Order: sequence, then structure tokens, then C-alpha cells
Amino acid sequence: MDPLVSAAVEKLHIDDRPRPLTPRHTTSWRTAHWKIKTVESAADSAPLLHEVRALALLRDAGLTCVATDQGRVGEGTWTAIGWQEGATLWDWCRPGREGPTGCEGLPGVSSRTAVHAGARLTSKHAHRAFDRLDRLHAAGWRHGDLHPGNIVVTDLGDIEFIDHDLTHHRELLPLPYPYRGGVDHATAPETARQLLDTAPDIGIEPTAAAETYSLGASIRWAWTGVTPSTSRASGPDVDPTDILKDIATGRHRVPLTDSRPWPDPDLEALLDNAMSLNPATRTRAFPTDPSPPPNRNH
Repeated sequence: MDPLVSAAVEKLHIDDRPRPLTPRHTTSWRTAHWKIKTVESAADSAPLLHEVRALALLRDAGLTCVATDQGRVGEGTWTAIGWQEGATLWDWCRPGREGPTGCEGLPGVSSRTAVHAGARLTSKHAHRAFDRLDRLHAAGWRHGDLHPGNIVVTDLGDIEFIDHDLTHHRELLPLPYPYRGGVDHATAPETARQLLDTAPDIGIEPTAAAETYSLGASIRWAWTGVTPSTSRASGPDVDPTDILKDIATGRHRVPLTDSRPWPDPDLEALLDNAMSLNPATRTRAFPTDPSPPPNRNH
């Protein structure tokens, strides 16, 4: 076992053997309760330590309960972050996107019932996600990389944001490299314009309005399965600059009425508002979640 991973296992008293986070990961591992990251060089440790520091501050502010730890072996560094139980928004929305066949195997629930239940739940969870983002913004936080894989629906029905390596806050040191946004297809139009108009070594500032757009785009993407801001993807005839131009102008955005898996007026109004091309009109003009969050008596 990698010495850095072994050190983490020993300090955290982990009983199960760490496995790669995904088949393509060689320096990220997971166990039943932890995600472990490693770097061999002290010069490469800043992004890992940035995320651990961000989570510690969030924990101190009562905005997360995720545990963290860290250590060193020689010049190498390991960090550990408590595993967030639940499903990513992308996976959570999968049964609705895939139709009745995506709901096969749900105990005691017909496929048709499950799909329609998912429609209502998606709307409720979308409202909760925006409420969650509002709380972070009110405390001065910017996540920095909202997309369907970084949003988790917990077993209790809460919303959590994960992967804080691009997070911004006044009590954090600046990122060790220029911030150039997160995943392209969840990028706000004004951010796309900044990326087009500035050199790669110039950092940009994440804003609350831009993250409102990113969250709306993430929810729409997970709900519909269609990239939210442009119908095109990078390839031989479309380069990343073309994608950013599409996002900045909205010229290839697929109408939500053409991509939605079913009508949901409340959800559609929320997403249309959040994804306005004009950041000045992205206000909370939609109602907050009408249903209370799940009971947490545990």
C-alpha cells in the first residue's frame, strides 16, 4: 500500500482497505467513511490543504459537519475528508431521466408512480439547494465549482455541496493558481465572457449571481440529461472557445420545454429565473421550499 495511504489508514483507524475513487484515479482513494487524497511533493499540497482548511472553516461556522484530517510522510501529504453519504444530483435524477425502466427495482413502487414522485421531489430538492446556496453566500462563501457531480442529496433529503478545492472565502488563502471557473457547461454567461476576454493566467472572481446560475444549470442538467447552456460539445469542429461563446450569448441553448422529461411549472420557473442571461435579474423571485426539511432527531 502507498505509504501516504498507509499513514492515513493508521491515524484514522480505518478497518477496510482503501480503493481508488474511480478506475482513473491514482492519488484519490475512498473507504467506507473517508475520501483520501495524496501528493508526493510538498509543492503540490496546496490544493489539498486548501480544501481541508475550507471544510474546517465551514464546520466552525456550523455550515457542515464533515470531518477532516491530514498528515505528512517525508515530502508527501495526505488529506482525508469524511465521505458524504447520499447520491449525487446526477445519479439521484437518473430514474426520472431514464423513464420507467430507470425505476426498475424500487421496492413496492411501480415505475410510473416512482417517476411522478421523482418530479415532485426534484422540485422540492431544487428549492432546498438554492436555500443551501443562499446560506453559504450570506456567510461570504463561494463554492467555485457547482455541477451535478458536486451536489449530493443525502439519505435524509438534505442538500450538500462537496469538493471544495476551488472554494473562496475571505479567511482562506488565495488559490495556488488563477481561478478560471468550474465545469464549462455549468458556467454563467458573464463568467464565460470573462474567460473569453482575459488571458489564462488572469484569475476571475466568483460571484453569488454566477453561482446562482451554476446551480440552476446543474439542476437542469441533472433533471433533463441535456447540457443546460448549449447543445454543442467540444470536438473536432467545436473547440472550448466556441462553447464559452455559446454560453455567453445563449445562442445554442435548448429550450427547457424541449428537453424537460415532464412539465413542472414550479421547477421550470425556478430554473428559468436562475439561468437568466442577465445576472441582475437572477433574484430569488421564486418561492422558497414550501415543505420543511426532514426531521433530524438523531
